[in-house]
Amino acid sequence: MKSQLALIPLVVAALVTGCASTNSADMAAMQDMAKQAMDRAAAAEAMAKQASGKADAANRNAAAAMEAARDAQACCQANTRRINRAFEESMQK
Repeated sequence: MKSQLALIPLVVAALVTGCASTNSADMAAMQDMAKQAMDRAAAAEAMAKQASGKADAANRNAAAAMEAARDAQACCQANTRRINRAFEESMQK
C-alpha cells in the first residue's frame, strides 16, 4: 500500500510535465478541434429540433387522417344499414 502511495507523486509529476510540454500549435489545434465539435453538435441539435417539428406535424396529419377515416367508416356503416333496411322493407311487400 505504501509503495502505491509513493508512486502517486511520480505519476502526477509525469502528467504535469507532459501537459506542460505541449506547444501552442498543439493547443491551437486542440481548440480548433473542440470548436469544430461544438459547431457540429449545435448543427446536430438544430437538425434534431427541425426533425422533431416535422414529426409533430406528421403526427397531427396522421391523427386528422385517422379521424377522417373513422368518419368515412361511420358513414359507410350508416349507409349499409339504410340500404339493408330498404331492401328488407321491399322484400316484405
